[in-house]
Amino acid sequence: MIQANRLRAVNWVRVGHWLVVSLMTVGVIMDVAASYIGQLGSGGTVVSLVSHELLWVFVGGLVFFTFRAIDFRRLLQLSRLMLLGALGMLVMVLIPGVGVSVGGASRWFQAGFIQVQPSELIKLALVLFFARLVTQRNQATIIAPVLLLTAISAGLVLIEPDMGTAIVVSAIGMASLFVAQVPLRKLAVLGVVGAGLGTAAAFSSAYRRLRLLSFLNPWRYRSDFAYQEVQALNAFASGRVAGTGLGSGLANWGYLPNAQTDFILAVIGQDLGLIGAVVVVLALASLIWLIFQLSVRVEGEGEKVFLFLFATWILTQTFLNVGAVIGLLPVTGVPLPLISAGGSSTVATLAGFGVASGIARRAGIGRR
Repeated sequence: MIQANRLRAVNWVRVGHWLVVSLMTVGVIMDVAASYIGQLGSGGTVVSLVSHELLWVFVGGLVFFTFRAIDFRRLLQLSRLMLLGALGMLVMVLIPGVGVSVGGASRWFQAGFIQVQPSELIKLALVLFFARLVTQRNQATIIAPVLLLTAISAGLVLIEPDMGTAIVVSAIGMASLFVAQVPLRKLAVLGVVGAGLGTAAAFSSAYRRLRLLSFLNPWRYRSDFAYQEVQALNAFASGRVAGTGLGSGLANWGYLPNAQTDFILAVIGQDLGLIGAVVVVLALASLIWLIFQLSVRVEGEGEKVFLFLFATWILTQTFLNVGAVIGLLPVTGVPLPLISAGGSSTVATLAGFGVASGIARRAGIGRR
């Protein structure tokens, strides 16, 4: 019986590993295809571009195996320090001269030739800390600390500004209260209040208001506020079912801003067609489903909470990205997990998958 459970565990973990590796491989190929022409135009080389992508994959791989090897209880013990460190970095990145500002947003630290984005690290820190909090407190005493930490984290991220990550952080907070079995009536009230405050913050400036609402009529604002959305739709339209071929579409020539980051799915739809885009989305959906299934099958309460919150994080981020790229949601600027270019996002996400993989391996739970 024990051997059968271990075999199922190997199968279960193997499926997840193959999905992660496959999505990462697609991400590297598509990121290079989306940005190599711009790299050549700015005096760079394809070799330097590929090397940069592979460097982050290498770092992400090291982080994955490191977090996979650390005992989960030890990670929960370290979660407070991780959260304090991430919050401190969120504050520091807003200080002029310390954080790097690009396009009016202060989201990065410059560390040599790489940039670190603290808002990506806060997700992992919150998921681990909330998993610890849920195991230590009851529903009556958990609401205040979760709301406070969520508000502080989302508020700091929103100041950068980064609305998409602020929404992901808020989703993690709400999911924490859900798994803590806070009554649904209270959750509904908190959700309405939080959505109201978030909407007020989002609409507090004319630029943000037009940027968010332009998706309702993108062709009216196709030359300014909705330029990315329209170009993404054009990329999908040109790709049709089978695609134009790797690196051969107009989006690869700079007609689609941030093609290798927030709008990489549009490049996939253009180069690999509807078939390629659907396969990628289904692979992500399968991976998210796998994590939710693990959260149901593990026995430890902390492990259950972590897996549920991690799956919520990846699900929310995927939903926001895909919805924006296909024109059903406003553009909030979140990367597509494991696919979009961005070292901090890749490393933080792989760290989460490393923890999930370690939990699955130790629990001996496999595919049924």
